[in-house]
Amino acid sequence: MQGVDLSYGTAADAFVNGQRLSGAEAGLPAAITKVAVPEAHRRLIVPWDPMLAAEDVRRGLTYYGSGKRLQAVAAKLLSGEPIKLFTLGGSVTKGQGASSTKAAYPYRLSEFINATFPHSGHTFVNKGVGATSSGIFTACVEKMVEPDADLVVIELTINEHPVEPFTGRQRQGYEQLIRKLLKLPGRPAVIQLHHYAWWRSEGDGVGEGLFYFPQAEEQLTVMSHYYDVPSISLRSAIWPLMQKKIAGFRADKIWNSGQTSMGGDPIPVAGPQEKPDFFYYDRSHPNDFGHQVIAELLGSVVAKAVDEEQLAGCQPAGWAEPRNNVELRELPPPMVPGNADAPTTLCAMQEEFEGVVVEQAGFKYKPERPQEETFVGQKWGWTAEKPGAWLILEFDSRPDANAPAQFGNWASVYLSYLKSYEGMGTAQVVCVSGCECDKTVLDGTWEQQATLMQIHQFKVTQHESCRIKVKVLKAPGAVKQAGHKVTLMAIMVSHYPLRLDTYDRTAEEFAAKLKGEDEDENPTPHYKTSTT
Repeated sequence: MQGVDLSYGTAADAFVNGQRLSGAEAGLPAAITKVAVPEAHRRLIVPWDPMLAAEDVRRGLTYYGSGKRLQAVAAKLLSGEPIKLFTLGGSVTKGQGASSTKAAYPYRLSEFINATFPHSGHTFVNKGVGATSSGIFTACVEKMVEPDADLVVIELTINEHPVEPFTGRQRQGYEQLIRKLLKLPGRPAVIQLHHYAWWRSEGDGVGEGLFYFPQAEEQLTVMSHYYDVPSISLRSAIWPLMQKKIAGFRADKIWNSGQTSMGGDPIPVAGPQEKPDFFYYDRSHPNDFGHQVIAELLGSVVAKAVDEEQLAGCQPAGWAEPRNNVELRELPPPMVPGNADAPTTLCAMQEEFEGVVVEQAGFKYKPERPQEETFVGQKWGWTAEKPGAWLILEFDSRPDANAPAQFGNWASVYLSYLKSYEGMGTAQVVCVSGCECDKTVLDGTWEQQATLMQIHQFKVTQHESCRIKVKVLKAPGAVKQAGHKVTLMAIMVSHYPLRLDTYDRTAEEFAAKLKGEDEDENPTPHYKTSTT
Protein backbone atom coordinates (compact mmCIF):
# COMPACT_ATOMS: atom_id res chain seq x y z
CA MET A 1 0.00 0.00 0.00
CA GLN A 2 2.05 2.83 -1.34
CA GLY A 3 2.62 5.63 1.13
CA VAL A 4 -0.02 4.41 3.54
CA ASP A 5 0.79 3.60 7.16
CA LEU A 6 -1.89 1.56 8.87
CA SER A 7 0.41 0.72 11.74
CA TYR A 8 -0.67 -0.12 15.22
CA GLY A 9 -0.89 2.85 17.53
CA THR A 10 -2.03 3.54 21.06
CA ALA A 11 -5.79 3.62 21.54
CA ALA A 12 -7.39 7.06 21.56
CA ASP A 13 -10.63 8.19 23.07
CA ALA A 14 -12.99 5.51 21.80
CA PHE A 15 -16.59 4.47 22.19
CA VAL A 16 -16.79 0.81 21.25
CA ASN A 17 -19.93 -1.31 21.62
CA GLY A 18 -21.47 1.22 23.97
CA GLN A 19 -18.38 1.95 26.10
CA ARG A 20 -16.21 5.04 25.86
CA LEU A 21 -12.45 4.59 26.13
CA SER A 22 -10.59 7.72 27.21
CA GLY A 23 -7.49 8.61 25.22
CA ALA A 24 -6.09 10.47 28.20
CA GLU A 25 -6.59 7.38 30.38
CA ALA A 26 -4.82 5.35 27.71
CA GLY A 27 -1.80 7.61 28.14
CA LEU A 28 -1.89 9.37 24.79
CA PRO A 29 -0.10 12.73 24.64
CA ALA A 30 -2.30 15.78 24.20
CA ALA A 31 -1.26 18.17 21.46
CA ILE A 32 0.00 21.21 23.37
CA THR A 33 0.07 23.49 20.36
CA LYS A 34 -1.25 23.25 16.83
CA VAL A 35 1.55 22.36 14.48
CA ALA A 36 1.95 23.54 10.92
CA VAL A 37 2.16 21.08 8.05
CA PRO A 38 5.84 20.13 7.82
CA GLU A 39 7.83 20.98 4.73
CA ALA A 40 8.56 17.30 4.10
CA HIS A 41 5.54 15.47 2.73
CA ARG A 42 3.93 13.59 5.62
CA ARG A 43 2.78 10.10 4.69
CA LEU A 44 1.03 7.25 6.41
CA ILE A 45 2.80 3.91 6.50
CA VAL A 46 1.03 0.62 7.32
CA PRO A 47 1.90 -0.09 10.96
CA TRP A 48 0.98 -3.76 10.85
CA ASP A 49 1.93 -6.23 8.11
CA PRO A 50 -0.57 -5.22 5.39
CA MET A 51 -2.71 -7.77 3.62
CA LEU A 52 -3.67 -5.53 0.72
CA ALA A 53 -1.48 -4.50 -2.19
CA ALA A 54 -1.80 -1.07 -3.80
CA GLU A 55 -3.70 -2.60 -6.72
CA ASP A 56 -6.26 -4.12 -4.32
CA VAL A 57 -6.76 -0.75 -2.67
CA ARG A 58 -7.28 0.95 -6.03
CA ARG A 59 -9.93 -1.63 -6.99
CA GLY A 60 -11.69 -1.18 -3.66
CA LEU A 61 -12.10 2.58 -3.99
CA THR A 62 -15.05 2.45 -6.39
CA TYR A 63 -15.82 6.17 -5.99
CA TYR A 64 -13.86 8.97 -4.38
CA GLY A 65 -15.41 12.17 -5.71
CA SER A 66 -14.00 15.59 -4.98
CA GLY A 67 -12.73 14.54 -1.54
CA LYS A 68 -13.36 18.03 -0.16
CA ARG A 69 -14.85 16.95 3.15
CA LEU A 70 -12.20 14.29 3.66
CA GLN A 71 -9.51 16.88 2.98
CA ALA A 72 -10.99 18.97 5.80
CA VAL A 73 -10.53 15.96 8.11
CA ALA A 74 -6.96 15.58 6.85
CA ALA A 75 -6.29 19.27 7.50
CA LYS A 76 -7.30 18.87 11.14
CA LEU A 77 -5.07 15.84 11.57
CA LEU A 78 -2.11 17.55 9.92
CA SER A 79 -2.53 20.63 12.12
CA GLY A 80 -2.49 18.55 15.30
CA GLU A 81 -6.19 18.81 16.09
CA PRO A 82 -8.32 15.93 17.42
CA ILE A 83 -11.13 14.49 15.31
CA LYS A 84 -14.40 12.68 15.99
CA LEU A 85 -15.02 9.48 14.03
CA PHE A 86 -18.30 7.55 14.11
CA THR A 87 -18.99 4.11 12.59
CA LEU A 88 -22.62 3.21 11.87
CA GLY A 89 -23.61 -0.23 10.69
CA GLY A 90 -24.80 -3.73 11.39
CA SER A 91 -23.10 -6.76 12.85
CA VAL A 92 -19.86 -6.32 10.87
CA THR A 93 -19.41 -2.85 12.36
CA LYS A 94 -20.39 -4.20 15.76
CA GLY A 95 -17.43 -6.56 15.40
CA GLN A 96 -19.10 -9.87 14.64
CA GLY A 97 -16.58 -12.47 13.49
CA ALA A 98 -13.63 -10.77 15.19
CA SER A 99 -12.04 -12.45 18.18
CA SER A 100 -12.25 -9.28 20.27
CA THR A 101 -13.29 -5.64 20.11
CA LYS A 102 -9.69 -4.67 19.38
CA ALA A 103 -9.58 -7.01 16.38
CA ALA A 104 -12.68 -5.49 14.76
CA TYR A 105 -12.33 -2.95 11.98
CA PRO A 106 -13.62 0.14 13.89
CA TYR A 107 -10.95 -0.23 16.57
CA ARG A 108 -8.23 -0.98 14.03
CA LEU A 109 -9.21 2.10 12.06
CA SER A 110 -8.77 4.14 15.23
CA GLU A 111 -5.33 2.57 15.64
CA PHE A 112 -4.45 3.60 12.12
CA ILE A 113 -5.30 7.24 12.75
CA ASN A 114 -3.45 7.30 16.07
CA ALA A 115 -0.36 5.68 14.63
CA THR A 116 0.45 8.81 12.62
CA PHE A 117 -1.68 11.46 14.34
CA PRO A 118 -1.84 10.57 18.06
CA HIS A 119 -3.98 12.83 20.20
CA SER A 120 -5.68 12.22 23.55
CA GLY A 121 -8.61 14.28 22.31
CA HIS A 122 -9.54 11.92 19.47
CA THR A 123 -13.00 10.40 19.86
CA PHE A 124 -13.90 7.17 18.08
CA VAL A 125 -17.49 6.04 18.51
CA ASN A 126 -18.72 2.67 17.28
CA LYS A 127 -22.50 2.58 16.85
CA GLY A 128 -22.66 -0.82 15.19
CA VAL A 129 -25.88 -2.65 16.06
CA GLY A 130 -26.31 -6.22 14.83
CA ALA A 131 -29.25 -7.13 12.58
CA THR A 132 -30.12 -3.56 11.61
CA SER A 133 -30.86 -1.89 8.33
CA SER A 134 -30.81 1.84 7.60
CA GLY A 135 -34.26 2.56 9.04
CA ILE A 136 -33.15 2.74 12.68
CA PHE A 137 -30.17 4.95 11.89
CA THR A 138 -32.22 7.23 9.64
CA ALA A 139 -34.72 7.95 12.38
CA CYS A 140 -32.24 8.14 15.26
CA VAL A 141 -29.04 9.44 13.70
CA GLU A 142 -29.19 12.72 15.61
CA LYS A 143 -28.95 10.72 18.84
CA MET A 144 -26.18 8.46 17.58
CA VAL A 145 -23.83 10.97 15.95
CA GLU A 146 -22.64 14.12 17.65
CA PRO A 147 -23.31 17.36 15.73
CA ASP A 148 -19.60 18.20 15.43
CA ALA A 149 -18.57 14.82 14.01
CA ASP A 150 -15.71 14.96 11.49
CA LEU A 151 -15.95 11.55 9.80
CA VAL A 152 -18.76 8.98 9.60
CA VAL A 153 -18.53 5.48 8.12
CA ILE A 154 -21.79 3.79 7.02
CA GLU A 155 -21.78 -0.02 6.67
CA LEU A 156 -25.32 -1.18 5.95
CA THR A 157 -25.29 -2.58 2.41
CA ILE A 158 -25.46 -6.25 3.38
CA ASN A 159 -28.64 -5.63 5.42
CA GLU A 160 -30.45 -3.49 2.87
CA HIS A 161 -33.07 -4.93 0.52
CA PRO A 162 -31.06 -6.49 -2.33
CA VAL A 163 -33.24 -5.38 -5.26
CA GLU A 164 -35.55 -2.60 -4.04
CA PRO A 165 -36.13 0.28 -6.49
CA PHE A 166 -34.90 3.76 -5.62
CA THR A 167 -38.50 4.81 -4.94
CA GLY A 168 -38.91 2.04 -2.33
CA ARG A 169 -39.14 3.02 1.31
CA GLN A 170 -35.83 1.47 2.32
CA ARG A 171 -33.90 3.27 -0.42
CA GLN A 172 -35.64 6.52 0.46
CA GLY A 173 -34.72 5.99 4.10
CA TYR A 174 -31.09 5.32 3.21
CA GLU A 175 -30.95 8.54 1.22
CA GLN A 176 -32.41 10.37 4.21
CA LEU A 177 -29.62 8.96 6.39
CA ILE A 178 -26.95 10.33 4.05
CA ARG A 179 -28.67 13.71 3.89
CA LYS A 180 -29.01 13.96 7.67
CA LEU A 181 -25.32 13.18 8.16
CA LEU A 182 -24.18 15.66 5.52
CA LYS A 183 -26.36 18.38 7.07
CA LEU A 184 -24.86 18.07 10.56
CA PRO A 185 -23.27 21.34 11.78
CA GLY A 186 -19.78 19.84 11.69
CA ARG A 187 -20.15 19.04 7.97
CA PRO A 188 -18.64 15.55 8.42
CA ALA A 189 -17.07 13.53 5.66
CA VAL A 190 -19.09 10.38 5.00
CA ILE A 191 -17.70 7.11 3.61
CA GLN A 192 -19.92 4.29 2.39
CA LEU A 193 -18.47 0.87 3.19
CA HIS A 194 -19.98 -2.00 1.18
CA HIS A 195 -19.46 -5.38 2.83
CA TYR A 196 -19.60 -8.55 0.71
CA ALA A 197 -20.61 -11.99 1.98
CA TRP A 198 -19.42 -14.70 -0.40
CA TRP A 199 -21.71 -17.39 0.98
CA ARG A 200 -24.80 -15.19 0.84
CA SER A 201 -24.26 -14.10 -2.76
CA GLU A 202 -26.18 -16.66 -4.80
CA GLY A 203 -28.50 -16.75 -7.78
CA ASP A 204 -28.76 -17.47 -11.49
CA GLY A 205 -27.61 -21.04 -10.88
CA VAL A 206 -24.63 -20.06 -8.70
CA GLY A 207 -24.66 -21.24 -5.08
CA GLU A 208 -22.11 -18.78 -3.68
CA GLY A 209 -19.76 -16.01 -4.73
CA LEU A 210 -22.05 -14.43 -7.34
CA PHE A 211 -20.29 -11.16 -8.12
CA TYR A 212 -23.31 -8.98 -8.88
CA PHE A 213 -25.51 -10.00 -5.95
CA PRO A 214 -26.83 -8.27 -3.98
CA GLN A 215 -27.57 -5.34 -6.26
CA ALA A 216 -27.96 -2.98 -3.31
CA GLU A 217 -24.28 -2.04 -3.62
CA GLU A 218 -24.77 -0.67 -7.12
CA GLN A 219 -27.78 1.40 -6.09
CA LEU A 220 -26.15 2.80 -2.96
CA THR A 221 -23.01 3.65 -4.93
CA VAL A 222 -25.19 5.79 -7.19
CA MET A 223 -26.00 7.79 -4.06
CA SER A 224 -22.24 8.25 -3.58
CA HIS A 225 -22.07 9.71 -7.08
CA TYR A 226 -24.97 12.04 -6.36
CA TYR A 227 -23.82 13.26 -2.94
CA ASP A 228 -20.06 13.25 -3.59
CA VAL A 229 -19.50 10.60 -0.90
CA PRO A 230 -16.59 8.12 -1.21
CA SER A 231 -17.55 4.49 -1.69
CA ILE A 232 -15.45 1.49 -0.60
CA SER A 233 -16.27 -1.94 -2.06
CA LEU A 234 -14.90 -5.03 -0.32
CA ARG A 235 -16.16 -7.07 -3.27
CA SER A 236 -14.29 -5.03 -5.87
CA ALA A 237 -11.11 -5.12 -3.79
CA ILE A 238 -10.84 -8.83 -3.04
CA TRP A 239 -13.30 -10.88 -5.13
CA PRO A 240 -10.57 -11.73 -7.68
CA LEU A 241 -8.39 -12.95 -4.81
CA MET A 242 -11.22 -15.07 -3.40
CA GLN A 243 -12.05 -16.52 -6.78
CA LYS A 244 -8.42 -17.57 -7.37
CA LYS A 245 -8.12 -18.87 -3.78
CA ILE A 246 -5.24 -16.57 -2.84
CA ALA A 247 -4.02 -17.30 0.72
CA GLY A 248 -5.54 -14.93 3.26
CA PHE A 249 -8.56 -14.29 1.04
CA ARG A 250 -9.95 -17.75 0.41
CA ALA A 251 -13.70 -18.10 0.89
CA ASP A 252 -14.24 -21.81 0.19
CA LYS A 253 -13.97 -22.56 3.92
CA ILE A 254 -14.92 -20.62 7.05
CA TRP A 255 -13.79 -20.65 10.68
CA ASN A 256 -17.09 -21.36 12.43
CA SER A 257 -18.68 -24.80 12.26
CA GLY A 258 -22.34 -25.64 11.74
CA GLN A 259 -22.95 -23.06 9.01
CA THR A 260 -24.91 -23.76 5.83
CA SER A 261 -25.08 -22.06 2.46
CA MET A 262 -28.22 -20.22 1.36
CA GLY A 263 -29.20 -23.47 -0.37
CA GLY A 264 -28.85 -25.44 2.89
CA ASP A 265 -25.58 -27.22 2.12
CA PRO A 266 -22.95 -27.45 4.92
CA ILE A 267 -20.08 -24.98 4.50
CA PRO A 268 -16.60 -26.57 4.89
CA VAL A 269 -14.66 -25.54 7.99
CA ALA A 270 -10.97 -24.60 7.98
CA GLY A 271 -8.66 -26.63 10.19
CA PRO A 272 -6.55 -24.93 12.89
CA GLN A 273 -3.39 -24.82 10.76
CA GLU A 274 -5.08 -23.46 7.64
CA LYS A 275 -7.21 -20.74 9.28
CA PRO A 276 -4.87 -17.89 8.21
CA ASP A 277 -5.63 -18.73 4.57
CA PHE A 278 -9.34 -17.92 4.91
CA PHE A 279 -11.25 -14.63 5.09
CA TYR A 280 -14.61 -15.37 6.74
CA TYR A 281 -15.52 -16.38 10.27
CA ASP A 282 -18.99 -17.56 9.20
CA ARG A 283 -21.12 -17.21 6.10
CA SER A 284 -21.68 -13.49 6.68
CA HIS A 285 -18.90 -11.99 8.77
CA PRO A 286 -15.14 -11.52 8.30
CA ASN A 287 -12.67 -13.04 10.73
CA ASP A 288 -9.79 -11.09 12.30
CA PHE A 289 -7.92 -10.96 9.00
CA GLY A 290 -11.06 -9.82 7.20
CA HIS A 291 -11.60 -7.00 9.68
CA GLN A 292 -7.97 -5.96 9.13
CA VAL A 293 -8.59 -5.76 5.38
CA ILE A 294 -11.62 -3.53 5.92
CA ALA A 295 -9.60 -1.24 8.18
CA GLU A 296 -6.89 -1.04 5.53
CA LEU A 297 -9.41 -0.08 2.86
CA LEU A 298 -10.88 2.67 5.02
CA GLY A 299 -7.45 3.85 6.10
CA SER A 300 -6.35 4.14 2.49
CA VAL A 301 -9.12 6.66 1.82
CA VAL A 302 -8.00 8.84 4.74
CA ALA A 303 -4.42 8.47 3.53
CA LYS A 304 -5.41 9.67 0.06
CA ALA A 305 -7.03 12.75 1.58
CA VAL A 306 -3.91 13.47 3.65
CA ASP A 307 -1.78 13.29 0.50
CA GLU A 308 -4.15 15.60 -1.38
CA GLU A 309 -4.32 18.13 1.44
CA GLN A 310 -0.54 18.47 1.45
CA LEU A 311 -0.57 19.03 -2.31
CA ALA A 312 -3.48 21.45 -2.20
CA GLY A 313 -1.43 24.29 -3.70
CA CYS A 314 -0.52 22.30 -6.79
CA GLN A 315 -2.65 22.27 -9.91
CA PRO A 316 -1.55 19.16 -11.81
CA ALA A 317 -2.20 19.03 -15.56
CA GLY A 318 -3.11 22.69 -15.58
CA TRP A 319 -6.70 22.35 -14.34
CA ALA A 320 -8.74 25.42 -13.43
CA GLU A 321 -8.64 26.74 -9.88
CA PRO A 322 -10.68 24.76 -7.30
CA ARG A 323 -14.36 25.70 -7.21
CA ASN A 324 -15.30 27.64 -4.09
CA ASN A 325 -18.83 28.63 -5.10
CA VAL A 326 -20.93 29.12 -1.98
CA GLU A 327 -23.94 27.48 -3.62
CA LEU A 328 -21.96 24.26 -4.13
CA ARG A 329 -21.69 23.88 -0.34
CA GLU A 330 -25.43 23.33 -0.16
CA LEU A 331 -26.94 19.88 -0.53
CA PRO A 332 -28.66 19.15 -3.82
CA PRO A 333 -32.37 18.33 -3.73
CA PRO A 334 -33.22 14.71 -2.84
CA MET A 335 -32.08 12.31 -5.53
CA VAL A 336 -35.32 10.31 -5.27
CA PRO A 337 -38.14 12.64 -6.35
CA GLY A 338 -40.41 13.60 -3.48
CA ASN A 339 -38.12 12.16 -0.79
CA ALA A 340 -38.48 15.18 1.51
CA ASP A 341 -36.09 15.72 4.42
CA ALA A 342 -37.50 14.08 7.53
CA PRO A 343 -37.07 15.64 10.98
CA THR A 344 -37.52 13.12 13.78
CA THR A 345 -39.30 14.18 16.97
CA LEU A 346 -39.11 10.89 18.88
CA CYS A 347 -36.50 8.16 18.92
CA ALA A 348 -36.97 5.61 21.70
CA MET A 349 -34.78 2.54 21.51
CA GLN A 350 -32.88 0.26 23.87
CA GLU A 351 -33.47 1.40 27.49
CA GLU A 352 -35.77 4.26 26.44
CA PHE A 353 -38.12 1.97 24.56
CA GLU A 354 -39.08 -0.02 27.67
CA GLY A 355 -40.93 2.94 29.17
CA VAL A 356 -42.96 3.69 26.04
CA VAL A 357 -45.06 0.58 26.78
CA VAL A 358 -47.65 1.58 29.42
CA GLU A 359 -49.79 -1.56 29.49
CA GLN A 360 -49.30 -5.15 28.36
CA ALA A 361 -50.51 -8.71 28.71
CA GLY A 362 -48.39 -11.59 27.45
CA PHE A 363 -45.41 -9.47 26.37
CA LYS A 364 -42.09 -9.42 28.21
CA TYR A 365 -39.18 -6.97 27.98
CA LYS A 366 -36.15 -9.22 27.50
CA PRO A 367 -32.92 -9.62 25.52
CA GLU A 368 -32.89 -11.38 22.16
CA ARG A 369 -29.22 -12.35 22.64
CA PRO A 370 -28.63 -12.58 26.41
CA GLN A 371 -25.16 -14.09 25.94
CA GLU A 372 -23.76 -10.81 24.54
CA GLU A 373 -21.66 -8.64 26.85
CA THR A 374 -23.24 -5.23 26.23
CA PHE A 375 -26.81 -3.95 26.47
CA VAL A 376 -26.75 -2.94 22.81
CA GLY A 377 -25.46 -6.34 21.76
CA GLN A 378 -28.11 -8.14 23.79
CA LYS A 379 -30.84 -6.50 21.65
CA TRP A 380 -33.53 -5.88 24.27
CA GLY A 381 -37.15 -5.57 23.20
CA TRP A 382 -40.75 -6.42 24.00
CA THR A 383 -41.49 -10.03 22.96
CA ALA A 384 -44.59 -12.22 22.89
CA GLU A 385 -45.00 -15.72 21.47
CA LYS A 386 -48.71 -16.48 21.82
CA PRO A 387 -51.71 -15.14 19.85
CA GLY A 388 -53.79 -12.71 21.86
CA ALA A 389 -50.85 -11.12 23.67
CA TRP A 390 -50.99 -7.33 23.49
CA LEU A 391 -49.30 -4.15 24.60
CA ILE A 392 -50.03 -0.42 24.41
CA LEU A 393 -47.44 2.19 23.50
CA GLU A 394 -48.01 5.82 24.46
CA PHE A 395 -46.15 8.79 22.93
CA ASP A 396 -46.54 12.38 21.78
CA SER A 397 -47.14 12.51 18.03
CA ARG A 398 -47.00 16.32 17.77
CA PRO A 399 -44.02 18.01 16.06
CA ASP A 400 -43.67 20.41 19.00
CA ALA A 401 -44.52 19.40 22.57
CA ASN A 402 -45.07 23.06 23.47
CA ALA A 403 -47.57 23.70 20.69
CA PRO A 404 -51.09 22.38 20.16
CA ALA A 405 -51.64 19.52 17.75
CA GLN A 406 -52.12 20.60 14.14
CA PHE A 407 -55.58 19.41 13.17
CA GLY A 408 -55.66 17.39 9.98
CA ASN A 409 -51.88 16.88 9.89
CA TRP A 410 -50.28 13.49 10.23
CA ALA A 411 -47.18 12.06 11.83
CA SER A 412 -45.27 9.08 10.51
CA VAL A 413 -44.57 6.32 13.04
CA TYR A 414 -41.74 3.84 12.56
CA LEU A 415 -42.11 0.75 14.73
CA SER A 416 -38.96 -1.40 14.73
CA TYR A 417 -39.50 -5.15 14.91
CA LEU A 418 -37.65 -8.39 14.25
CA LYS A 419 -38.12 -10.22 10.97
CA SER A 420 -36.79 -13.78 10.58
CA TYR A 421 -37.07 -17.06 8.72
CA GLU A 422 -38.41 -19.23 11.54
CA GLY A 423 -40.78 -19.02 14.48
CA MET A 424 -42.20 -15.57 13.67
CA GLY A 425 -45.79 -14.35 13.51
CA THR A 426 -47.96 -11.33 12.80
CA ALA A 427 -49.54 -8.55 14.85
CA GLN A 428 -52.28 -6.02 14.35
CA VAL A 429 -51.40 -2.36 15.00
CA VAL A 430 -54.24 0.03 15.79
CA CYS A 431 -54.77 3.40 17.49
CA VAL A 432 -56.88 3.07 20.63
CA SER A 433 -57.03 6.61 22.04
CA GLY A 434 -55.83 10.15 21.45
CA CYS A 435 -54.61 9.79 17.86
CA GLU A 436 -56.28 8.08 14.93
CA CYS A 437 -54.88 5.73 12.30
CA ASP A 438 -55.79 2.95 9.92
CA LYS A 439 -55.41 -0.58 11.20
CA THR A 440 -52.25 -2.18 9.89
CA VAL A 441 -50.60 -5.58 10.18
CA LEU A 442 -46.97 -6.18 11.07
CA ASP A 443 -45.50 -9.34 9.49
CA GLY A 444 -42.35 -10.81 11.08
CA THR A 445 -41.86 -13.56 8.47
CA TRP A 446 -39.73 -13.83 5.35
CA GLU A 447 -37.79 -16.49 3.47
CA GLN A 448 -34.24 -15.15 3.59
CA GLN A 449 -32.07 -16.82 6.23
CA ALA A 450 -31.37 -13.75 8.32
CA THR A 451 -32.81 -12.13 11.43
CA LEU A 452 -32.92 -8.35 11.09
CA MET A 453 -34.62 -5.36 12.64
CA GLN A 454 -37.08 -3.92 10.13
CA ILE A 455 -39.45 -0.96 10.14
CA HIS A 456 -43.26 -1.06 10.17
CA GLN A 457 -44.38 2.36 9.04
CA PHE A 458 -47.84 3.93 9.39
CA LYS A 459 -49.49 7.33 9.84
CA VAL A 460 -51.23 8.74 12.93
CA THR A 461 -52.93 12.04 13.65
CA GLN A 462 -51.19 14.43 16.00
CA HIS A 463 -51.96 14.17 19.71
CA GLU A 464 -50.05 14.72 22.94
CA SER A 465 -51.04 11.24 24.15
CA CYS A 466 -51.19 8.89 21.18
CA ARG A 467 -51.87 5.30 22.29
CA ILE A 468 -51.16 2.39 19.94
CA LYS A 469 -52.19 -1.21 20.60
CA VAL A 470 -50.16 -4.08 19.14
CA LYS A 471 -51.87 -7.49 19.34
CA VAL A 472 -50.38 -10.81 18.23
CA LEU A 473 -52.59 -12.51 15.63
CA LYS A 474 -53.38 -16.18 15.02
CA ALA A 475 -53.00 -15.70 11.28
CA PRO A 476 -49.67 -16.73 9.72
CA GLY A 477 -47.50 -14.31 7.84
CA ALA A 478 -46.73 -14.15 4.13
CA VAL A 479 -44.27 -17.01 4.73
CA LYS A 480 -45.89 -19.67 6.89
CA GLN A 481 -43.77 -20.53 9.93
CA ALA A 482 -44.27 -22.69 13.01
CA GLY A 483 -44.65 -19.94 15.59
CA HIS A 484 -46.20 -16.61 16.49
CA LYS A 485 -43.26 -14.68 17.92
CA VAL A 486 -43.44 -10.88 17.72
CA THR A 487 -40.58 -8.71 18.98
CA LEU A 488 -40.70 -4.89 19.09
CA MET A 489 -37.42 -3.02 19.62
CA ALA A 490 -37.88 0.73 19.05
CA ILE A 491 -40.28 3.47 18.01
CA MET A 492 -39.62 6.67 16.08
CA VAL A 493 -41.95 9.51 15.10
CA SER A 494 -41.32 11.87 12.19
CA HIS A 495 -43.28 14.63 10.44
CA TYR A 496 -43.07 14.80 6.67
CA PRO A 497 -45.15 13.61 3.73
CA LEU A 498 -44.74 9.96 2.78
CA ARG A 499 -45.83 7.91 -0.18
CA LEU A 500 -48.21 5.47 1.44
CA ASP A 501 -50.28 4.49 -1.57
CA THR A 502 -48.02 1.78 -3.05
CA TYR A 503 -47.53 -1.63 -1.48
CA ASP A 504 -45.89 -4.79 -2.72
CA ARG A 505 -47.93 -7.73 -4.00
CA THR A 506 -46.95 -9.89 -1.02
CA ALA A 507 -48.51 -7.40 1.39
CA GLU A 508 -51.72 -7.24 -0.64
CA GLU A 509 -52.00 -11.02 -0.80
CA PHE A 510 -51.33 -11.27 2.92
CA ALA A 511 -54.05 -8.70 3.58
CA ALA A 512 -56.50 -10.77 1.59
CA LYS A 513 -55.63 -13.86 3.59
CA LEU A 514 -56.47 -12.10 6.85
CA LYS A 515 -60.02 -11.24 5.78
CA GLY A 516 -62.53 -13.31 7.66
CA GLU A 517 -60.81 -13.15 11.05
CA ASP A 518 -62.90 -12.00 14.00
CA GLU A 519 -63.69 -8.28 14.17
CA ASP A 520 -60.89 -7.47 16.60
CA GLU A 521 -58.29 -9.04 14.31
CA ASN A 522 -59.72 -8.02 10.92
CA PRO A 523 -57.87 -5.15 9.23
CA THR A 524 -60.01 -2.45 7.66
CA PRO A 525 -60.25 -1.98 3.86
CA HIS A 526 -57.49 0.63 4.31
CA TYR A 527 -55.03 -2.16 5.10
CA LYS A 528 -51.38 -1.17 5.01
CA THR A 529 -48.23 -2.97 6.04
CA SER A 530 -44.56 -2.11 6.07
CA THR A 531 -42.71 -2.58 2.80
CA THR A 532 -39.34 -3.68 4.08
